[in-house]
Amino acid sequence: MRIHYTIVDGGVAPNIVPDKAVVWYYMRAFSREVVENVYERLVKVAKGAAMMTETELEVEFLGGCYNTQNNHVLAGVVAEAMNEIPQEPWTQEELDFAAALDEKTGDAARATTKKYGLPADAHLYTGPGKVTNYNSYGSTDVGDVMHLVPTAYFFTACTNMGAPAHSWQFASCAGSSIGEKGMIYAAKVMALYGLKLIEKPELIAQAKEEFDRQMEGRSYKCPIPDGMTMPW
Repeated sequence: MRIHYTIVDGGVAPNIVPDKAVVWYYMRAFSREVVENVYERLVKVAKGAAMMTETELEVEFLGGCYNTQNNHVLAGVVAEAMNEIPQEPWTQEELDFAAALDEKTGDAARATTKKYGLPADAHLYTGPGKVTNYNSYGSTDVGDVMHLVPTAYFFTACTNMGAPAHSWQFASCAGSSIGEKGMIYAAKVMALYGLKLIEKPELIAQAKEEFDRQMEGRSYKCPIPDGMTMPW
């Protein structure tokens, strides 16, 4: 369980008790049930603090999503497609750009190459290589889809090895020809993935069987309350 927060409004001057303060929390966990449980506890803590200080509390619910749920049957089909489609070669200019970025995050770059068994001097992923299945545990509304129908999603090489997520290095690569190549490669993978399912409908049936096993005893409950308006 992870609880993240930032103080959006803490007052306008030091040494003065503000008339209003705003803090933004969000919670992440391996299941929606745990998120809802901890959310309720966090609201109780806030209410208790308000009672102790004789202040008023307003809670604004901003949104929510489900955890990701791998479907190994579909993920295997995606992996086949990724292994069959050749990756477009990187230009020397792209390799040099990635190397320059990795100079700023050398330790992270080396950790990434070691994690995936790649050459230590690699700055951009260069195939061919065996695609493997894993769960990134990132926050995404694809998780909601995954609890409604069998779903698979994947990542392609769009950044230098040492680029941290949500960073300027990540953005600079994604907006360049490096990111464009990764996007086009992903489009080809999705096309072949869809074709494989059309040609072998038994794979869809197997994916549905796995999905039903995963959801046994559980059902999807939309985390967005009825009547909720767009948060501002």
